[in-house]
Parts: sequence; C-alpha cells; structure tokens
Amino acid sequence: MYTFDKTNNMKRLFFGILTLTGTVAMAQNSSSLKLNKGQQIKVSTSMNMDMDLGMGTMKTDNNSNALITVLDEKGNDYVITFTVTKVKMSMDGMGQSMSFDSEKAEDANSEVGKSVSPKLNIPDTLLLNKTTGIAKPLHDDAPKEEKNALMAGLQGQNSGPSDAFLIIPAGKKTGDSWTDSITVKGLQTKRTYNWISSDKDIATIKVKGTMAGNVEQEVQGTPMTMSIEMNYNETRTVNSKTNLVLSVSNDADMKNTLDGMGMTMNSKILTNTTYSSN
Repeated sequence: MYTFDKTNNMKRLFFGILTLTGTVAMAQNSSSLKLNKGQQIKVSTSMNMDMDLGMGTMKTDNNSNALITVLDEKGNDYVITFTVTKVKMSMDGMGQSMSFDSEKAEDANSEVGKSVSPKLNIPDTLLLNKTTGIAKPLHDDAPKEEKNALMAGLQGQNSGPSDAFLIIPAGKKTGDSWTDSITVKGLQTKRTYNWISSDKDIATIKVKGTMAGNVEQEVQGTPMTMSIEMNYNETRTVNSKTNLVLSVSNDADMKNTLDGMGMTMNSKILTNTTYSSN
C-alpha cells in the first residue's frame, strides 16, 4: 500500500499542482492577430493560492515577469519567443515554509532555485497562429514542453504566450457573447465570453469557464492519476483592433483528487496579469 509522507513530499506535490495550472492553452475563435516584427510584450503576473490538502492547509504567493518577442512572420504564424525573466515566490503551510527570489544570488542553490533558476532567461521559440492565437513549440520536443508547463505554473493561470491574446470573433460587438471549448491532454475546457463594455478600442470582456478531466502526475517517482475540476471567472481588457490583452483578473476554485492516495485538495486561486507592448 502506498503511503504519503507529507513532510518529504509536500514540495513535490506543490510543484505538480503548479504545473497543472499552466499546461492548458485555450483555443480562440476566428479573426486575426496584428503584430510587428521586433514587437515585445511584457507580462507581469501575481498569483495567490490557498490549498486545503485535507491534512493541512498551504498558502502560496507568486510574482513573475516574462517577455514575448515577435521574431518573424511565417505564413499563417508568427515566430515568437517567450522568456520568463523573474520569479519571486513563497509557500507556507503544514509546518513548513520556503521562498525563492530569482534576484537573490544565494537563492539559486536552494531546493526551489535548483529547479527554477536554470529555466530563467532561456527563450522558448514558438509558432503563434494568427487566426487562433494559440502558440505551440517550433520544434515538438518533450523537454521544452515540460519547461513551459513548470514555468507557466509558477506564473499562474494567465501566464503563457497564448493568454496575451484574445481574438474577438468577426462581427461581435458590445453586448454580444460567444463560446469556445477545447480538450488538451485529457482536460476539457469550456468558456463563455460576454462583451460587457467598450471605451474607444478597449473592450471589457467577462469570461466564465470550467475545466475538468484526468491527467497523469508523478509524485515521489510514483505515477498517479489526478482528476481536476475547476470553475473560474475572469475579467479581461482587450484591444479590440489588435486582439492584444491588456489585463486579466482570474478567480478560480479548483478541486484535485489523487487516485490511489485517497487525497483531495481544494484550492482558491486568484491571479492578476498585465500586458504592455512597445
């Protein structure tokens, strides 16, 4: 029978959950992105997560910066890079605490630093589709996929390059709504968008979403199946002409169950992300 040592494995489980918050890229509807070669988009994210693990609670705070750079145009795609440049985080709960600040040299040798530091300031080259707003690796290799997931998780839900864009379907206007859905690696996401208001070219859009499914997750070298149920509400401000997102506020409730361990985790996740372009 498998037993879970909360003292030795809490951090591994914590990173596993963080990874899951960033692995799903959402599909968008038709229209087109308008970007320029050399254009850069700065991403700043803060995430607060309160988790009830059933045997104790844990609180985490994460702040990060990233940079999206448009390198070139290739058919129906843009060639871009996504680089995480800064991470500051803290965790406290179940009798343990830890912190990491990428700007402190001494933190690079900590347990967290050894996992995170080698992945900072390393650009990932991606293809960003003009009509879907979805970014995928230029070369499909597992190591990059794992790195993107981990760093996206540390940044929070609205962290990857795809989340910097929200393509508003052609013909939509203030007061209209639309839906989309996607299934990625066992997780199905459904979203409803409501265009609430406009101020010149800036649209405010409310998003109500659900995500559910099962994913494989390794804990202490043992493969586990994790079931996920998430409900969330977002407020997004978007440039309706360029489809560039300016800000996202996300309030999510997530339930994770690890099969084989009889363990259920309930989390409240608050994420705020801002985007600024040159």
